[in-house]
Amino acid sequence: MTTRARFIATTAGAASAVLFGAPAIVRAQGAAKPLTIGYVPTTLFAPVFVAAERGYFHDAGFTPNLLPIVAGQDSMALTAQGQVDLVAAAMSAAFFNAVSRGFEIRFVASTGYQPHTGHPTALMARDDLYASGLHDAGGLRGKKVGWIGGTGAASGYYVARILRGYGMTLKDIDGVNIANPDQEVALERKAIDAVFTSAPFTDVFAQKKLARIIGSVQPGISASGIFFGPNLLHAPDQARAIMTALRKAAADIAGPGYYAPENLAAYAKYTKQPLDVLQHADRYDFKPDLRIDQSTVIDMQRVFIDQGILLYKTPINEVQLVARF
Repeated sequence: MTTRARFIATTAGAASAVLFGAPAIVRAQGAAKPLTIGYVPTTLFAPVFVAAERGYFHDAGFTPNLLPIVAGQDSMALTAQGQVDLVAAAMSAAFFNAVSRGFEIRFVASTGYQPHTGHPTALMARDDLYASGLHDAGGLRGKKVGWIGGTGAASGYYVARILRGYGMTLKDIDGVNIANPDQEVALERKAIDAVFTSAPFTDVFAQKKLARIIGSVQPGISASGIFFGPNLLHAPDQARAIMTALRKAAADIAGPGYYAPENLAAYAKYTKQPLDVLQHADRYDFKPDLRIDQSTVIDMQRVFIDQGILLYKTPINEVQLVARF
């Protein structure tokens, strides 16, 4: 079996278990083309939800089919194979490794920039540990910290950036892969000491007095966004039409429109979170042009190489990692 075949067989096999009902793509004969979208259920990807619910994909000539996934790295092989057209997820080691092996998947847009006010994404210590004096990330050495996706996920990268300020790396903590829906139970049972999570879970944990913020990500950066597979990379006109729909949605929510009732309803539908939670949760920033945060792409790759997470040691050129439409 070739390296390419082994990668697809192993990674896609695991991904299929968490991608709910992902069908093989069959192109419609009519005007509207089916558009299969994998997404992680968080407001980081609000433009995708708004574009779907407000008809922007339909206006661009597509019928969207949104399929929730547990974590971004789970969907990289499926996207590279063309089983999904695009995925809304965070960058991960799986993405960098896929590109290094020659698979056709590219990062095309950044979403969910960390805001200058509020903490929609944060590192939180369990409430009882906070009360006993654990008030910053410097106290996490040797502690069990949970986040979605494990060390090779964007959350792992963010944790690494926070630890960097205390002269620590991911090797100084006990990182545990815990999906967002399971983090609340892990805190309740004291199975973890701290958690790195994203909105609306940051607010939920604080409101329920399960955890308190002890660290946050540098504002103005983004490690999440949109990835295109070969179906769109080889159809630039369709790719541009989809990006136009996504940018229209991003412009809708870049300012106060984020809290418009129809937009909140879209977030609620796809994140499965109550409207009242979403109305009061800290929000992410969105660039109307969905520009790629190139410096974060480069820095994440460097961190993953330094931590021995990637399968290669020489950084891949940014030109091979991204595509712009």
